[in-house]
Amino acid sequence: MRRFLLVCVVFLGVILSCTDRDDNVDSVNIRIKNQTDFNFNEVRIVEKDTVYENISAGGLSEYYEFLSAAEEMGLTIVTDSTTLTYTPNPLAIDSLPIGFYTYELGIDEENQVEFNFRIDY
Repeated sequence: MRRFLLVCVVFLGVILSCTDRDDNVDSVNIRIKNQTDFNFNEVRIVEKDTVYENISAGGLSEYYEFLSAAEEMGLTIVTDSTTLTYTPNPLAIDSLPIGFYTYELGIDEENQVEFNFRIDY
């Protein structure tokens, strides 16, 4: 009987400790990926007045939660040497469904922001 009770407790503990990051998701979660060779001091999502700070070259930020968010949103990127802005296509106005997403940001040879949207699974 003890052995059965011990097995039940262990099994219950394993089941309760196994959670996935999307088990209790109730919002749009967005992170920033820095695809440049220099650090981003600040990335500001203009429409949401949200600031991601200190994203290293090639690094990822933490996910920030939003009640609603578009596939593309206006951004301001601040580095040590410059400030860049990204204005999205005006057609990208629909809100994303609940889930996890990444805005991949790069800068081309003409100092224009390259914006790539990715769905994280």
